[in-house]
Amino acid sequence: MRLVLSEARKQRSFRETWVGYLLTILLLFVLIYTGLGELKFVAEFGYYEQCWFAIQQDIRSYVGTFTAFLLVIGLSRLMCYETEQKTAGLVGTAAHGPALTWRAKIGFSLIYCIAVVTVLGVVTLGSHVAIIGFQGAFAPVSECMYFESVPLSNLTYCIVQYAFLLLGALYFTGFILIVATLTKHTSFTVFLCGGIYLAALCYQFVIGNRLRGLADRICKAIFQFSFCGFMQLESYRWFGWRGQWENIWKPIVFVLLATVLEFAVLWLLWRRRAKT
Repeated sequence: MRLVLSEARKQRSFRETWVGYLLTILLLFVLIYTGLGELKFVAEFGYYEQCWFAIQQDIRSYVGTFTAFLLVIGLSRLMCYETEQKTAGLVGTAAHGPALTWRAKIGFSLIYCIAVVTVLGVVTLGSHVAIIGFQGAFAPVSECMYFESVPLSNLTYCIVQYAFLLLGALYFTGFILIVATLTKHTSFTVFLCGGIYLAALCYQFVIGNRLRGLADRICKAIFQFSFCGFMQLESYRWFGWRGQWENIWKPIVFVLLATVLEFAVLWLLWRRRAKT
């Protein structure tokens, strides 16, 4: 645990990370404030089902992107720190140094990822509940963007969505750490990981509806299996216009297996780098 705390202390020394946190807080406040006015207006007329449907779109609208941003700025330097500070040789001189360091970095990454999703979820859901209360919170989901029907209450489904977001965030975390281990440069890792996520968002919101034929099928498959697709919750439809809730286990199993595979590859890369 002390090694994990040591990684956390390193994290506090990254000034660009704190700048990213401040930008996230500012933009999140602006987006939540502007959305609360519309939500309050709808709630005044008693249309609570529409309110909860709007709340369901938070992840797709901005929470997924904020999560990706915080992961990129917070984890990109984690695997590059020793190389950039020219202290990588010291890790190899300690008994089981590479293995212990790897465990500490993975432990910190998992805690950081869970903390980011939890804080964003509490802030967004809490602010909305503060406006409309629990009116309609425990009523069955009447309308859903991703599934034909969901056998959950509105509040429970919103919480489950953040669990889905966490799975996608862990998937993205593994990718960031692999890229950082390969490149050994923070700036290039930020550029590459952030650029790939932005490209996926461009496909989702701009390009996707314009493609036809083979190009559309290839791009759709890549997006569905990508971390962006899972963080934007699109991949949980599992290639359907409206997903079937009884098939939700399929994308969950895929993203879990993909994440485990990523961390296995990461361990192999870390061991190889420690030997050189």
